[in-house]
Amino acid sequence: MAAEHTYYVRPVAGVWHVTWNDASDMIGSWSCQAEAQAVAEMLARHMRTQGKTAKVQVSEPEVRRATWGRSIVNHQSAA
Repeated sequence: MAAEHTYYVRPVAGVWHVTWNDASDMIGSWSCQAEAQAVAEMLARHMRTQGKTAKVQVSEPEVRRATWGRSIVNHQSAA
């Protein structure tokens, strides 16, 4: 059985948008993936407590990198 409700988390122009069932209306936008995904998960849990099916779909998950590690290596090789 397919989920009645799907919350989509997508990166758009540097922010993360949360939409519902592919509707054009945006629920909201957040500056990082973790916040947007947490809101979508909360909404899906709320639907499930009402006896409905709900899921969260994240598009192009953000890859976390340690930028400070690369900059240290770059400074050492430049010296």
